[in-house]
Amino acid sequence: KITLKKMREIIGWPNGDGDGVFSPGGAINNLYAVMAARYKFFPEVKMKGMAAVPQLVLFTSECSHYSTKKAAAALGIGADNVFLIKADQRGKMVPADLEAKIIDSKKKGMVPFFVSATAGTTVYGAFDPLHDVADICQRHNMWMHVDAAWGGGLLMSRK
Repeated sequence: KITLKKMREIIGWPNGDGDGVFSPGGAINNLYAVMAARYKFFPEVKMKGMAAVPQLVLFTSECSHYSTKKAAAALGIGADNVFLIKADQRGKMVPADLEAKIIDSKKKGMVPFFVSATAGTTVYGAFDPLHDVADICQRHNMWMHVDAAWGGGLLMSRK
């Protein structure tokens, strides 16, 4: 409780209602995030399973950690329903490609519900343009997750 309170202060939510959990690693956090988003938008999945929901799709950068695809597979969404978004030469997600792929998936009758952005990619250490991604998620009523397994520790840095 104390650690979460301190983290909210560090990121600028001193009286915020942000919450969190501590887990054994980043891969399981990505699974938790997809599961929480799926339940938020489709609570019936808890009792009726994946047959009760439409074809869900999620999005992540081509430079993101492989665990997002594994989470989709483990949760019955399917790895083929994870769309990889182009990254620029520095490894950052390209917001225009994200929005185009969301719109395209909707036209095809799919239901986009989740975007995993990255704060510190495994290979490049790149931070996706989080504000731009957040704006897109808000426009399309989608859950935005930030995988900060690599870069989250920078919150504790004084530099």
